[in-house]
Amino acid sequence: MSDEFNVLIVEDNEKTFKILKGFLADTNYKILRATTAREALKLTKEFYFIAVITEIHIPDMDGIELIRRIKKINKRINLIVLTTSSFVDSAIKALETGAYAYLLKPLSAKEVRIVLKRAIEHTFLLIQARKKKYYQDMSVLDGLTGVYNHRYFYEMLERQVSHLRRFPQVFSLIMIDIDDFKKYNDSKGHLGGDKVLHNAAQLFVNSTRDDDLIFRYGGEEFAIILAQTRQEYAKKVGERIVRAARAKLPVTVSLGLATFPNNAQTKEDLINNADKALYQAKGLGKDRMCVYNKSLEK
Repeated sequence: MSDEFNVLIVEDNEKTFKILKGFLADTNYKILRATTAREALKLTKEFYFIAVITEIHIPDMDGIELIRRIKKINKRINLIVLTTSSFVDSAIKALETGAYAYLLKPLSAKEVRIVLKRAIEHTFLLIQARKKKYYQDMSVLDGLTGVYNHRYFYEMLERQVSHLRRFPQVFSLIMIDIDDFKKYNDSKGHLGGDKVLHNAAQLFVNSTRDDDLIFRYGGEEFAIILAQTRQEYAKKVGERIVRAARAKLPVTVSLGLATFPNNAQTKEDLINNADKALYQAKGLGKDRMCVYNKSLEK
């Protein structure tokens, strides 16, 4: 899996926190800590976490109540509770409330890592289930956003081009860039930037059809392959995404659209031409979509 995963540990005991953090050293998890339920809720409202590991007993709030509240903030967050054999009944109640799993003390490094890995796979399946796609090979997915990754983009683009050369049709490519992302990331911090990337990706998923493919192309740039889609319809999809981002995200997006084979005869030219349209959208003030045309070659 690619990129880092944000994990929040809700733990007021320094020794237990250090043990957990040690178990997850040299992994692709970025660990944050909250020592109270109040602090944990604040962080989960501000940032995106793939998982929250929490004690079942927390000084300032019942652990079951914390689970309920975090699930209201983001139902996709995997709650993993820590407990002892004496309090298994409480852990089972946590599962009934919405927790993903529980871990018994004394903790095992292998068990902690396995449960976290399974939790991440669980999240990806939930995300992709919206589009009725289930993947066994998680290597094609981007770790932060849950959409397809950069490597898989080229593979799927090649498939589209090869298919259409045998069965003449059209398909469209939309390149998307989050406007002024560096400025937002610098002002809100890395976790704030991660949350925007994750939420933007899900907005793109929710704005497209089941057969459309969403990719994180790199950094704050995304791509959408719209199979068997003429430019007229693809333009409507892009305009819908611009409006949705304006309404639902703290940032805007710029889009560039190109269609195969109308605007290109190779996948490289298709990407380049969609990028040229994207650069035009940026140059015209951002927060819009532009469609490739030959005038952009001048």
